[in-house]
Amino acid sequence: MIAAREDPFAIHLLIQSADKLLIDLAKKTGPKLSFNWDEFVKPEYKDFVLGAIRETSNFLKHADRDHDSSLHVGDIAKTNILQIGICIVNYRGLFSEWTDHMRLMFNVAKLVSPSGFVLPDQREQFNAALQNIQNMTLAEYFEPNIWDDPRFRIVLPHLASEKAEDLQDTQPLYSTGISDMQKD
Repeated sequence: MIAAREDPFAIHLLIQSADKLLIDLAKKTGPKLSFNWDEFVKPEYKDFVLGAIRETSNFLKHADRDHDSSLHVGDIAKTNILQIGICIVNYRGLFSEWTDHMRLMFNVAKLVSPSGFVLPDQREQFNAALQNIQNMTLAEYFEPNIWDDPRFRIVLPHLASEKAEDLQDTQPLYSTGISDMQKD
């Protein structure tokens, strides 16, 4: 959705849900999160920081309570990239999985915030790779369709097959003629 430049509010809700899901899974199953807000935020600021991070999603989820309020949005699209980077780190830590989709989006998080996502021992390699793309925009980075681009197949060889697997449940819907859908 980020690559396709979809609605940042819809993306935000999905990322917030994923973050909360990972936090809840870690609490119930025992593994420690790689990025745990409790370790990075002083206890006296934790409620404020988490409140700020969850403000937009809570505003959208609770329209029955805040329908007459206004919301400061800020740079939600950029924040989404940073928060998905955190979700990727936590998902990998919980499930020991590192897919090409995760690599792609984690690399975007690195591009947006190197100080937050590039480890000191990776800085030299990151800076060398950055030389090839530093003048690109994110729109250019994601064009042409990255899932079919041969340049990405070298670095992310499973990206297209992961997409096909992700979309296999939608094939019957999108392969059915509209008149056939209306027969129910």
